[in-house]
Amino acid sequence: MIGMAVVGAAIGAVLLFLVLKVFPPKRSAIVQLGQYYAHYRGPEVTVAPTRTAADARGRIGEWVTVELAKRGIQYNGLRRDLALTGQSLESLMGRKVVAAVAGFLGGLIALSALRYAGGVGLPTFAPLAIAVIAAVALFVAPDIDARKAAVKRRQEFTEQLSVYLDLVSLKMAGHAAAATALPEAAQRGGGWPMMLIRDTLFRARLSGEDEWTALADLGQRIGVADLRELGALIKLVSDDGAQVRSTLTARAASMRRARLADEEGNAEERNQSMRLAQMLIAFGFMLFVGYPAFVNIKF
Repeated sequence: MIGMAVVGAAIGAVLLFLVLKVFPPKRSAIVQLGQYYAHYRGPEVTVAPTRTAADARGRIGEWVTVELAKRGIQYNGLRRDLALTGQSLESLMGRKVVAAVAGFLGGLIALSALRYAGGVGLPTFAPLAIAVIAAVALFVAPDIDARKAAVKRRQEFTEQLSVYLDLVSLKMAGHAAAATALPEAAQRGGGWPMMLIRDTLFRARLSGEDEWTALADLGQRIGVADLRELGALIKLVSDDGAQVRSTLTARAASMRRARLADEEGNAEERNQSMRLAQMLIAFGFMLFVGYPAFVNIKF
């Protein structure tokens, strides 16, 4: 009875986890942009903070991150992905450690209950081995989710970036200088990529930094190679407005072609998967139809 209750609780927890992953809460673009820059400004001092489970996970993650940094493990690529999704490495490490410990203890308790209370025949080392596998899987799962989310957001940013470059080129074709065309073109979009570009240009203007240098730094920070390379390239021809405009137009066209090639590759991959599924269905149908005749053959 206890074993069935433990199994039921484990199944309920897994179903709740899957529901939260399939239907995550949505955040506005303003909140995402604020979380993105909060990661670089550093932690702010608050008055009378309330201690919650998230705070405990954050302290655990901070301690783990510091210990890993002492041993030369920096997670630079993961930091870049987390910054793009508005998260911090400390919070992710806290979730990873808590999930791994929970998976290890939950798997060990559930399988031990099935073995001893439920009477299920399992080898002696099976609960420990499966608990270790569950802990490793839950420790790695947040990294995979973060990287998938970062890839999706980079694709969104790249799509908006090609549109933004076309707008800048059109502004410059109307005899506008690059310093004027950059912020004006960024005003034409309301998505988070345009807001991020607009905020970057605004901060660069306040600090006296070159706009293209600020955009190149943004591309480096979020891992978008097109923006990083474009910023470095434009700096070489920044004195020639016509050359800048032609470079922007060419880069926007090449980004659209690359995006189209990626979409065609994904579509072809899905077609191959469908063909394989159709072949398996046809094979199963032939096996289903021919099995009665095959078993009635007398040798």
